[in-house]
Amino acid sequence: MPKKYNVEVVPTPPRYIPIGKFEIERGEDCINCGRCAIVCIYEVHKRQDEDLRCMAEPVAYRCKGCFSCVQECPQATLTIREGTDYSRLGDSYWTPEIISTNWYQAETGKIPVSGAGYRGPFSGEGFDSMWTDMSEIVRPTRDGIHGREYISTVVEIGRKLPAIKFDSQGEILSHIPPTINVPLPIIFDTLPFEAAKHFDPTFLTFDENVYGAMAKAASDLGTFMIVDAGDWFKSEGHRGQSSHIIPHISHLTSHSFDADWIKACKMVELEYEEDVMTVVNEAKNLNPGTIISVSVPFGDNVEQIVEELTYAGIEVIHLYADLNGKAFNQTGKKSVTKNASIKDMTLEVHRHLVDLKIRDDVTLIVSGGIAMAEHVAKAIICGADLIAIDLPLLFALECRYCKDCQEDLACPVELKDVDPEWGAQRIINLIGAWRNQLLEILGAMGLREVRRLRGEVGRAIFFEDIEKDTFDTVFAMDESYDANG
Repeated sequence: MPKKYNVEVVPTPPRYIPIGKFEIERGEDCINCGRCAIVCIYEVHKRQDEDLRCMAEPVAYRCKGCFSCVQECPQATLTIREGTDYSRLGDSYWTPEIISTNWYQAETGKIPVSGAGYRGPFSGEGFDSMWTDMSEIVRPTRDGIHGREYISTVVEIGRKLPAIKFDSQGEILSHIPPTINVPLPIIFDTLPFEAAKHFDPTFLTFDENVYGAMAKAASDLGTFMIVDAGDWFKSEGHRGQSSHIIPHISHLTSHSFDADWIKACKMVELEYEEDVMTVVNEAKNLNPGTIISVSVPFGDNVEQIVEELTYAGIEVIHLYADLNGKAFNQTGKKSVTKNASIKDMTLEVHRHLVDLKIRDDVTLIVSGGIAMAEHVAKAIICGADLIAIDLPLLFALECRYCKDCQEDLACPVELKDVDPEWGAQRIINLIGAWRNQLLEILGAMGLREVRRLRGEVGRAIFFEDIEKDTFDTVFAMDESYDANG
């Protein structure tokens, strides 16, 4: 029996103190009784290591706002208030809650705890208007996600045959296209903020350390990372990591890529252009066993482009949105379509291929705006085979999404000085926590492999459908009343 796939998480403390949601002040009236340390389950309050008679300063960034310490303090000396810097983290999409949650998962490898307080509207845009349906829980949860039957998260990358033909002796006549098994439906995408490297030569060090951490994490996890084909990949120190690297090649010409990339890597990604098939054929001639992926931006006519590429024999199509999960128009700017979210666009492409009866002929990778573990499951439900993540990888390395690097300013957490070993473990912890949450969803649905989740929209609840079912009847009654009146 094959060994169970497991992500080995190791608690990895941050280099800098994270920005917490709350600030905690311990007054001078503290009598060091330790009641706060006893009731706090998040290890915010501890005694000093050098003097156990005294309480240490609270580790405020771990606080979840349960106020147990405040209620139990006999001197009423603890004060908790919202942090001033916390609300300034991120933006309207990459909210402070998303950033701090990813920090926590990268540090501990554990499933995050939501804590107390108001967390915003129940519904929103994109994935926030979609919920997974847990109505088919098949067994008690006391066994945990690793104590029950094994749930497979393996996905296949590559073209799949609708049927296999055999001769009279039982030998396979069909040509079996190359495929790659990935132990989890997550790969690493090219990192954002690439433009900043062109203005600051110190970002070459950023490449070495950050990409080194990503490469080691991808290798340890058994997954893949997409990198821009350039100096970092061509350097001798990283040739040995080619088994887990997918070079991304843009500005396609017959001389735009090194033949060594095609020969060394299991998979290569090409940017979509009208003559992309010419380059695909050249790459296949160099190495017929290499899987070719074509990256296509979500936007105008994406369904027709995917249809043409699938009929042309492309094995993998990487559909990507912007950082906030929105579509692009033909000029590369954000789409003017108000509701063009990654959720809706993935559904449209998947259903279009299903209608043409060619969905299993191609693997769909989806990226852009994947911010939390739940987005992985939701994107797969919408029709993706696997997901590529970008910004959460930087969050694992303590990125604060301040965008100072885009303004040619110094990074507040000095990403260029990241230790690759430390960074790799933080990324592994993050992916381990995300995978555990995916296992929770699959287990609650009674599914034993993630491949069965693809396109299972019946396993989800969509706000648009609920709204339509609820209010269409009401509005129809109003119209009927007006007509009779």
